Amino acid sequence: MARDDPQINLRIPAALKDRLDEASEQSKRSLTAEVVARLEESFNTGFSKPQATVDDRTLDLFAEKVGQVLDEREKKRKARP
Repeated sequence: MARDDPQINLRIPAALKDRLDEASEQSKRSLTAEVVARLEESFNTGFSKPQATVDDRTLDLFAEKVGQVLDEREKKRKARP
């Protein structure tokens, strides 16, 4: 990376900075090189935004609600002359 490359100034949580420092030491890269490598990798893997995870309980509640809605639709359909 050249000295004339653009710079950014950003704030991150101290715990994340500590993790980046540790990772850069393990990979024998500068902190900047570590951050750049991780950002590049996130683009290479198609990562665009955090994916929300849905737990089993939420899925069960959703399925139950869908079932109720479908049951109501069926009742209304049968009630039509």
